[in-house]
Amino acid sequence: MFFGIIAFAAFSFAEDVESGDTIVTVANISISGNKITKDRIIFRELEFETGSETDLQTLDSLIVKSRQNLINRSIFNFVTITKTIDNNQVDIVIAVIERWYIWPIPIIQFADRNINAWWNKRDFSRMNYGVDLRVDNFRGLMEKLNIILQIGYDIKVATRWTIPYLTKNQVVGMDIEGGVQFNHTIAYQTVDNKEQFYNSTSGFAQQNIFGALGLTFRPKYNYLHSVQFGYNQLEFQDTINKLNPDFGSLETKFNYFTFRYSFKLDFRDYKPYPLKGYYFDASVSKLGFGLFNNDVNNISLSANFDQYIRLYSRWYFAYSLGFQVSNDNQQLPYFIKSGIGYFPNDIRGYELYVVDGQQLGLFKSNFKFEIMPQTTFNINWIKSTKFSEVFFAMYANLFFDMGYVNDIYTQKLNPLTNQLIWGTGIGLDMVTYYDLVLRLELSINKQKEQGFFISFVAPI
Repeated sequence: MFFGIIAFAAFSFAEDVESGDTIVTVANISISGNKITKDRIIFRELEFETGSETDLQTLDSLIVKSRQNLINRSIFNFVTITKTIDNNQVDIVIAVIERWYIWPIPIIQFADRNINAWWNKRDFSRMNYGVDLRVDNFRGLMEKLNIILQIGYDIKVATRWTIPYLTKNQVVGMDIEGGVQFNHTIAYQTVDNKEQFYNSTSGFAQQNIFGALGLTFRPKYNYLHSVQFGYNQLEFQDTINKLNPDFGSLETKFNYFTFRYSFKLDFRDYKPYPLKGYYFDASVSKLGFGLFNNDVNNISLSANFDQYIRLYSRWYFAYSLGFQVSNDNQQLPYFIKSGIGYFPNDIRGYELYVVDGQQLGLFKSNFKFEIMPQTTFNINWIKSTKFSEVFFAMYANLFFDMGYVNDIYTQKLNPLTNQLIWGTGIGLDMVTYYDLVLRLELSINKQKEQGFFISFVAPI
């Protein structure tokens, strides 16, 4: 009896060792499918390397995280990582399906904050046309190159080049951008929490020459530090100051430098539409350094925390907490405005409003059900694997958002400031490859206004 117990325990222990505690060595890592992407870009995202020694359970966890890292770089449609074991030696095969990287995207854009604000007017003269030439994974090094040529209601010529890795150890990166923008119409004041627009019948109401240089530091997979130095030369017609003396503090031309530092901590499973994990960011921004006579002077601090939780089976919950504070010792020019209604701070149900202020707090929540889990299928008549292999998912959700904006300067003109506002409703989200998200939502806000809204990014 005694020896039987010992034998059974030994067998169980051996089974446990075989299933999870066996120490294995990563002997070889091979990559397939990367016709454009350099191998070193893929190796940078792996949580293991050749020669790594670990137990099988830990290795499986590292493989899951590595696949997640690669998917979240937005250069592959699909990533598969498999392993084979022979005498405690593990060979790992990484197969990727690359995206299409060169996109001459037509610009058909609304000269408003969002499609819902434009639809409220349905003014087709307030549209912009042009092309945004976007090259993703430029040179196979995960770089991004944008060249924008836009005409129509507003004119814009700009370029941006993002280089994630400058150094051999792939830790330090850089981005550079610059351009010029001419606006026929600009918002010059907020009244009843709606932007008031000035339309110039002769010349441009505003022109802006801008440029910026940024550096990034990514020491680990989920951490990112960035600093950016920028310059703006802003000029507008004096008629705008007559309409709103606070727009430019009676000045018509501004030159100012900007500085921004931000930190991001990202553990989301799929950045375009997360279901599990969490995200945190914090930033400090400085506008103006007293180098010019009419220099602006503003410093602000913001932070945001999002968490995504799988409750049970196909039920999920997500929430977001955020705040922003800025110095309020003097009223800033109107063109430096912030609050709810400006990206990324929004409350569903208030898409047609803006709430300007110096401080804000925000809470957003989403309770969702997975109607259709992520399903992969092939479009047989498309030959290229960059487009033929597709995934699609659909979610129903119930949401509740609320926020508060403190404003000490224009609260008499805008009744939504200095009070708690909220919006709630139901929605349908559709998610597919190339980071595409479509949201259809019915909402009601604190003022009992109902609306139907369309959006193209995840709500949280």
